[in-house]
Amino acid sequence: MKKDRVCIWVCCVLMLLSGPALAADADPADLPWEKGYLNVGYYLASLNSSIRFGTSALGLGLDVNVEDLLNLDSSKGSFRIEGGWRFSKNKRHKVELGWFSFRRSGSVVVDEQIAIPPELGGGTITGRFDSTFNFDIIKAKYEYSFLLDDRVDVNLGAGLFVMPFEVSVLVGAGGAGSREVRESITAPLPVLSLGFDIVLTPQWYLRQQTDFFYLEIDNYEGGIADIQIAVEYMPWKHFGFGLGVDFLNIGVEADGETNVPGVDFNGKINFETTGIQLYLKGAI
Repeated sequence: MKKDRVCIWVCCVLMLLSGPALAADADPADLPWEKGYLNVGYYLASLNSSIRFGTSALGLGLDVNVEDLLNLDSSKGSFRIEGGWRFSKNKRHKVELGWFSFRRSGSVVVDEQIAIPPELGGGTITGRFDSTFNFDIIKAKYEYSFLLDDRVDVNLGAGLFVMPFEVSVLVGAGGAGSREVRESITAPLPVLSLGFDIVLTPQWYLRQQTDFFYLEIDNYEGGIADIQIAVEYMPWKHFGFGLGVDFLNIGVEADGETNVPGVDFNGKINFETTGIQLYLKGAI
């Protein structure tokens, strides 16, 4: 019953917001929405990552929490850049591009014996672990603003997140008995998006964007959920500032060779971030 009431309230709000937009299209030149923009800033995030080397069948494989076991940073900063362009005269059609990355490495001495599953060579290991976990997010999207007036922009979109991972764990670094497990994967995930921008005052904007998808094909399974909320202050016509929060959750699993380009990986990667972004904005 509570869910029904929430849905009714959401529908009512959308109907109120859409009224002026459905009645008549405003002159695009009079709308407050920028033709194009570029955001450049710094993203500080808390990280939670886990890796499984090997198959999950019958409980086999080596599960690793990279922050706890491998002593990788649980918080990290990253340069981040995003841009967009409204390529139609009515400003309803837009393309967006973005990129950020994390580079982490760590070293730790583990005293307890860790069992290695048979598909990874078997036996047990202990000693010094040197590890790296590198991760990029490259996104490209198309969005269509189905509600657009001088107060609100509500849009639907579709696109692609491309995520190159590089993971390596070296045990007993430099010794004759050292072992290394290394995986490199470029995981493509299509996404659907829903977002809205609201003009609070002529200089203040509230922006929200949600990207999500789940894909299962051949021996490959991947899912993504990304929620961004930001407040922007534009004291000048073409320049301003923004402060936002971002919640990102990504899971990728594959069993050996797949028909997905760039994926030849036996294992599972989970990656979560919760972070704050401060950025400069340029707009035309």
